Amino acid sequence: MSGQSFRAGARLAIAALVTAAVMVPPGTAHAAPGCGAVVRVSTTVTADLVNCPGDGLIIGAHNITLNLNGKTIDGVGLGVGVRNNGFDNVTIRNGRITEFDHGVALNTGTLGNLVTALTVRQNEVTGIQLSNADNNNRIIGNVVELQSQRGIALLADSNSNTVRGNTVRDNSDGIYLETSLSNLVELNQATTNSDRSIELVNARGNTLRSNTVSGGGDTAIALTGSPQNVIDSNTVTGSGDAGIGLTGSNSNQIINNRVSGSSDAGILLDLSHGNTVRANNLFVTAPNAGGIELLSANTNTIQSNTANSQLSTGIELQNSAGNRLLSNSATSNNGPGIHVVGSAGVASNLLEANTANSNNGDGIHVANAGNTVRRNITRNNGGWGVYATAGTTDGGGNRASGNGQAAQCFGVVCTV
Repeated sequence: MSGQSFRAGARLAIAALVTAAVMVPPGTAHAAPGCGAVVRVSTTVTADLVNCPGDGLIIGAHNITLNLNGKTIDGVGLGVGVRNNGFDNVTIRNGRITEFDHGVALNTGTLGNLVTALTVRQNEVTGIQLSNADNNNRIIGNVVELQSQRGIALLADSNSNTVRGNTVRDNSDGIYLETSLSNLVELNQATTNSDRSIELVNARGNTLRSNTVSGGGDTAIALTGSPQNVIDSNTVTGSGDAGIGLTGSNSNQIINNRVSGSSDAGILLDLSHGNTVRANNLFVTAPNAGGIELLSANTNTIQSNTANSQLSTGIELQNSAGNRLLSNSATSNNGPGIHVVGSAGVASNLLEANTANSNNGDGIHVANAGNTVRRNITRNNGGWGVYATAGTTDGGGNRASGNGQAAQCFGVVCTV
């Protein structure tokens, strides 16, 4: 064969190989070749990858599945276990990832990914991280544990994603959202994380629903500078600080949550305005240090909550104005049922239709002027039924009996 004929035949053979590679049907299994490999077709891993010196595996195509097949991708504290730098509709599933900087990283432009059925543990920074990854990424059904910093993190405009049904335990922070919006975080178990179990920082319009949070070292669910979020139907027990805490966070809805055994208030609003706190139960299995506490927090609606049997006050407002306390139960607390104290200019807080019975202190104690008290029920408290300082507006309809002070009420008129 001439040299020219040989070269022509070689070109044809190479073209055939390239065509075959391009035409591999979706779902075909390929064994990952080793640490640092770029995965461009659907792949089933057939052996552990151990002590990867940098990245474990790198996603290199849209619309593929990486099935770890129960195997382990293991690093040396550097790189990423599985990295996706912008490929869409990728599934990463069914295995263990350990000892990298990040276990899984979905980076800029990544959308429609599914990360599921992984055990991600002992990574230096984050177990599963989304950074500027938005629109329908789903982090579902993983165990994320023992990260030095964060279990699951959504950062830098990672928007409209879902974090559902994960077990996130024994990390520093559990689930962390920063400058990301419209995400759904639901049905997760966040347990014994040493700092905050679920934290939002400058994050707007997210929904935290039906998560179970227990045994954290700091505030269980914490919002900082985060407006217009919904915190709905979560169960919080045994937090090292407040159960649910808002700092500088406005126009949020905190509804239908169950909070027990917090070392600070069950629900704390600090410099947070225009929020709705409704239908929360602040005693389920154990008392909190206090029930609901507002610190320099204005124009909030506190409605139909149960703040009973707390270690101190059921509901307390400090230096807070323009709030509405409506139809709450603050009964059998170790201090007052409801306590309003401190000047916030013209306070104009409204206390209406609340029940404050059998507290060790006063049922309702209003220590600064400018508030309105009407249609409350206060019975069998250790002090006054209602104590209202001069300048309180008596809206009428308050009822009191069996309280420690024979006159029953001071500063407003109470009937039996």
